[in-house]
Amino acid sequence: MPTPEQLRKLRYLSDTVLYAEAVTFIRRLVNDEDCSTLPASQVMGLLNIANASSYAELESFIKHQRERNWPASKSSIKTFYTELEKVFSAMRKRITGEFELVEPGANGKAANQETEEVMVLLARDFIQHLIAENGLLAVEKAQERARRR
Repeated sequence: MPTPEQLRKLRYLSDTVLYAEAVTFIRRLVNDEDCSTLPASQVMGLLNIANASSYAELESFIKHQRERNWPASKSSIKTFYTELEKVFSAMRKRITGEFELVEPGANGKAANQETEEVMVLLARDFIQHLIAENGLLAVEKAQERARRR
């Protein structure tokens, strides 16, 4: 269970760092890499697994989605999960250093459990920000298509 100090830091990081990074992440995929926004089915699946599971289960879900044999019309989904896995891998390394959420050098089962508990909270917040921005981008794209008609 995260301490009150860890939770305070998590809230601060969510509002400052994670929000900005989630917006940058999804906008890069949609605007720079020409990916589609996530469809509602993927949004709901990702949100449900993030809110109802451990970090290990979330990792497993992301890996499963990344490894699926998506048709060409849904290749953006594979790209999304490939990139999301990279973001979370890098975020995990930032827990002890930049974020100072877990004491560096701690070993053992208790330290691993603490890292997992903190990581799932970071991932949930990142995903919530990402999904909100995905919705805004979907509306923007729909408005662009309507203007072109």
